[in-house]
Amino acid sequence: MEDKKRLLDIINLIDKNKKVIDIGTDHGLVPLYLAKNGISKEILATDISEKSLDKLRSALTPELENKISTKVTDGFKGIVEEENQVAVIAGMGANTIIDIIDQSLDFAHNLDYMILASNINTEKLRVHLIDNGFEIINDFLTYDNGKYYDIIKAKFGHGENLSIGEIYYGKDDIIDKSEILKEKLDIDYKKNTAFKKAILENSKDRKNLDRIEEKLHAIEEIRKQWKLEN
Repeated sequence: MEDKKRLLDIINLIDKNKKVIDIGTDHGLVPLYLAKNGISKEILATDISEKSLDKLRSALTPELENKISTKVTDGFKGIVEEENQVAVIAGMGANTIIDIIDQSLDFAHNLDYMILASNINTEKLRVHLIDNGFEIINDFLTYDNGKYYDIIKAKFGHGENLSIGEIYYGKDDIIDKSEILKEKLDIDYKKNTAFKKAILENSKDRKNLDRIEEKLHAIEEIRKQWKLEN
């Protein structure tokens, strides 16, 4: 796990002795770590693919089988609602995470919290969480294997309104003025400025222009906030 920073950042948000549901577990790295390190004794690893779950099952010793169970299912479908449950949904895009939550919204509301990890369209996920009554507890960037990932911990509660900067980049790194966010802002600013120029100069189809300008506005808002705070 030393080369899986994203997974370790997820695991560090899980309180000890929770009943953990790992949606889309694939190789089961999160359940295996939780069980082997005594963080959870009740883990349900799910996937829509039997073959994917077989990867995890092949790694289970008799001792681990007492802590980790597996289930072929889509999202939360068919999972029994219990107290002290939390869920991890990682390794997929924000649109897929939104679909999983939408399909079982009452179940998601009943969880103590969810830990969500996405590297694409996370702004849509943040808006969806707030619109459906979730409170975002933690929200930060991590960098793993050449990609930036957003890590969100959210629970059903009293969600607060987000600024445009927080919608696109999460609140924790903005507050902390983190170096990883400064790097990401520089990359996104250059990329989206180039996209905007190319569209204005070469394309009659400008449907993506509003979204690009919104993201540039989010970047400018954060930079202005930091400047005022210095």
